[in-house]
Amino acid sequence: MIAEFKRAFKATPATSALVAFMVVVYLWEALIAQSFTISSRVLYETGAQFGPIVLHYGEWWRLLTAGFLHVTASHLIFNMITLYFIGRLLELEIGPWRFLILFLTTVISGNLMSLAFGAMNVISAGASGGVFGLFGAIVRLGLMDKRRAYWRSQAKLMTAFVLLSVISALFTPGIDLAAHIGGLIGGFLIVPVFISGFHYSGLFKIGGGRRALALLMYVALIATLVGIALLRK
Repeated sequence: MIAEFKRAFKATPATSALVAFMVVVYLWEALIAQSFTISSRVLYETGAQFGPIVLHYGEWWRLLTAGFLHVTASHLIFNMITLYFIGRLLELEIGPWRFLILFLTTVISGNLMSLAFGAMNVISAGASGGVFGLFGAIVRLGLMDKRRAYWRSQAKLMTAFVLLSVISALFTPGIDLAAHIGGLIGGFLIVPVFISGFHYSGLFKIGGGRRALALLMYVALIATLVGIALLRK
């Protein structure tokens, strides 16, 4: 197993490091909480998102740190399995640093969407916004890749998975659907910024103007969500 992890880390270091780091963070949470179900108090103290604190005290850093915290072991396991398999696909395509920045930006857009439209007085945490951001990125790649069937087939699979997840979330209490949607939109909008010529498994023709437009649209999304969130103060 150690040899397999070393091979995986060498091939996709960003994805492997993210998964390992989040497992360590969860164990740290559990140690503080003295339980594998993390209390709201411990979540708050370790950096979870809480709307009133973010808006009234300016703790905007929680939009990022909340994406590395998890509430239960099952919550962590589901997100990490998804992140590992989906993340590896994208990291092989765009490279580790671009992948890492993509994940972090979609964590932020997901938590901002939650701040703008989600429940205000609920402490929230989890990597789901970033994971859905990867889904959104894959869907966009499927639309951009006109020369190969691989990303188009992956995009169809991700679209079906997202639809099922959204339907399930509508009937499952405790799921932050707004964060999922925010991450999804963020990943869909910004992924062209991280595509540059020929990569490991594909060929995308992306001009500087298209990258600039993608970045502008992502920034516009962030600015809009911040504005809406501030109106809720």
